[in-house]
Amino acid sequence: MNSFSVITQIIVFIIPSLILLYQYIFFKLGYDRIDIINVNPKELPLISIIVPTKGEKIELIQELLDNLTEIDWDKSKMEVIIVSDDNPEYFDEMKEKIVPPQGLEVRMYRREKKLGFKSGALAYGFEKSKGDLILTLDVDARVRKDSIKKAYLHMLQFGCDAVTMKWMGYSHNNYSLLAKGVMVSTIIADNSILRGRDKANLKVFPVGCGTMFKRNAIEEVGPWDYNMIQDDLEIGARLINRGKRICSSDSTVFVEVPDNLQAFYIQQTRWAMGSIEVLSRRFKQIITSKTNILQKIDAILFLLQYVPIALTFIAALLISAYSFLGKGDPLNSIPLFIIWAVTLGIYAVNFIKVAKDSGIKLLESLRSLGKISAYTVAISPFITLSLISAFKKSRNYIITPKGKGSKTKIAYIILALGLLFLSASINYLIHYYFISGLWLLYYSLAYIFTFSSYEQEIK
Repeated sequence: MNSFSVITQIIVFIIPSLILLYQYIFFKLGYDRIDIINVNPKELPLISIIVPTKGEKIELIQELLDNLTEIDWDKSKMEVIIVSDDNPEYFDEMKEKIVPPQGLEVRMYRREKKLGFKSGALAYGFEKSKGDLILTLDVDARVRKDSIKKAYLHMLQFGCDAVTMKWMGYSHNNYSLLAKGVMVSTIIADNSILRGRDKANLKVFPVGCGTMFKRNAIEEVGPWDYNMIQDDLEIGARLINRGKRICSSDSTVFVEVPDNLQAFYIQQTRWAMGSIEVLSRRFKQIITSKTNILQKIDAILFLLQYVPIALTFIAALLISAYSFLGKGDPLNSIPLFIIWAVTLGIYAVNFIKVAKDSGIKLLESLRSLGKISAYTVAISPFITLSLISAFKKSRNYIITPKGKGSKTKIAYIILALGLLFLSASINYLIHYYFISGLWLLYYSLAYIFTFSSYEQEIK
């Protein structure tokens, strides 16, 4: 076995298998976790809810405000701060059409000097806030009546400096299998990277929508850095560095999930760029943090979560090129192939179970699993480019679009790559190199399926 075979087998079989098993362990810890809260404060503190917005529909903002009036919290101790990065005309329209619910203090600001991205808007909102607690919400977020209070009680019970809320996805597109797949994946990810890791005494990073902070914790480390794209991970690295405790709770926040290829691509590539941006620019804070060695290693692995997707894509390109050299089967390891297939099966069974618990029928859950799996593979070239872009001095922040999607030019790149991988697969198979041929066939079909089906999500 040559070095090329060893490297590709590690990338294609071993790393994905270890990651899936690692995540599955944390998922089980998080999914089976029950938090017992037995604190009952006499008074609730003043809470400031910061809502950054740019180009969002006015109706969405109004719906969020109406939703916040229903929560179990003294409205005299709540303020909602809307920070707009829109143009003056649209901001004036917002002020004219938005009707603050009775009893709820709503203050609207437009940033004249737009420093940075969402991080800058959050920092601006923090400067305008007065609350002892700071809660960040997106305009499409929705909370249950007891969500905010439960998060605060969790903070008191466990002595947290920040508390993440449990993400539950929703979509207005009832026909999108992608949206259903993302909803299930969101539940799995939340229980794995938040609740499970928290239970295992690993360090949890905040989430961008639905994290409650103590004001004094933010003041100690400094507000969000407007130079950074990934606001949640960035401030999380500094909080961890200063020994602050970030907890996860079972308090629910509903977030709108992508329901088409374009929105999914924009969201995932931005998250990929942001995670590596934070790792590269906050690496010192992580390794010098007041944590043990296992917590530091896990935090670094967490920020590297998109790298295996990129490595697999690069390996697929190299394996495809190798097929035309006629030098053999680089992935020829039946034991590793079986281990990889079994771990995929474990994930699939777990996905279907979570989907069933969420009220999704078996056939629909299988189709949703297939769609989100295919789409994730198909956008891996763009995730790879985003990881590289994280090191650039100038980076773009694109808001995940909501609502009806449209055709996208990336579909043609996806098709071209799918045909390349398919041709390499056929070349391996006709020369009886079955492991590489079958794996590339599996990999290529994700691209071809994505190209052939993505328009169904936007009809």
